[in-house]
Amino acid sequence: MKVLCMYDALYKNYKEQIEYSEDFAKKFTDEPVVIGEYTDPDPEVDFIKNIYRLEQFGPEPEPIVPAYLDNKDTEVLAVSFSPISSKMMDSFDNLRVIGISRTGTENVNIKAATERGILVVNAAGRNANAVSDYAIGLMLAESRNIARQHALMKNGGLTAIYSNNAIMPDLCGKTIGLFGFGYIGKLMAEKLSGFHVNVIAVDPFVSEENMKKWNVTKVDLETLCRESDFISIHARQTKENYHTFGEEQFRMMKPTAYFINTARASMVDYDALVKVLQEHRIAGAATDVYPKMPLDADDPIRKLDNITLSAHLAGSTRDAVINSWKFVFQRTANVIHDVSEFGVLNPEVLEMEVFKDWKKSVQDKIKLIP
Repeated sequence: MKVLCMYDALYKNYKEQIEYSEDFAKKFTDEPVVIGEYTDPDPEVDFIKNIYRLEQFGPEPEPIVPAYLDNKDTEVLAVSFSPISSKMMDSFDNLRVIGISRTGTENVNIKAATERGILVVNAAGRNANAVSDYAIGLMLAESRNIARQHALMKNGGLTAIYSNNAIMPDLCGKTIGLFGFGYIGKLMAEKLSGFHVNVIAVDPFVSEENMKKWNVTKVDLETLCRESDFISIHARQTKENYHTFGEEQFRMMKPTAYFINTARASMVDYDALVKVLQEHRIAGAATDVYPKMPLDADDPIRKLDNITLSAHLAGSTRDAVINSWKFVFQRTANVIHDVSEFGVLNPEVLEMEVFKDWKKSVQDKIKLIP
């Protein structure tokens, strides 16, 4: 059995990717482990542009990654953003597992993998702590003008009148509205409890009873918008939640409320957000994601005095990178040894004979990772 770990040469922490992917792959098996490199076919494309292209168009238009052709005998393929289209899967002789070291799956054609009896596992939750920490940090940074005050003092200033001076809040006693109550949403509720806030949430996939276990009240979208002092998005990008937050929802919000997005740009009508901030209809916003990056020089969001901007950094911590690769191999091993199916994205493959036969043949070669 052969394991191929792909690192993204465009990624700023690619050296750490190599170190951790190889380390956990060797804990996973004593069989051969190969490190491959993925670089964008266009030398002018940076990491952010590469991500946005894959998110928009998926893997099918991408050319075959040379490292795949050089390692056709790979059975377990671990990737981050390296694209895996149907034609790329067919370039392997006996590929049985694709492990994605992220929660997102935009770079893998899961339908094609299922048709070929290839199991797909992801690292859901790998950066949940990082994102929840960052979202709370953005709440404080925007509502308390931390970034603006820092910039002012770096430029020689001392104090200033900010747009929210008259309504600057404590967190204590406020209502925090979470759009999405999965792994990150639950961590948000847990961490925010120390601020003595009231937490409400929207999530069609989580029951009222389940939310109560976390001292969270399930509400509908209108209630979330009208009652929240802070709204923070923590849902996965889907066709159904495209532009969930538009001008109508922003105008429902309190004039003293703040809007935080560390999830995906598609859930927010960007123009509507800019407009409501220009008009100071809400107190402020903080966002880590955008429809396009880098921002255009004339993007009006850059001129606003009531927003904190961040460049898709919420999940970028050393611990998140470690977890990314650990979870891939840990969850794959768990499936092989019938410990757990957590992280499996196409469970129907588990019942296919081609996968079951392969699973039996490699059980003695694969080790569980604690």
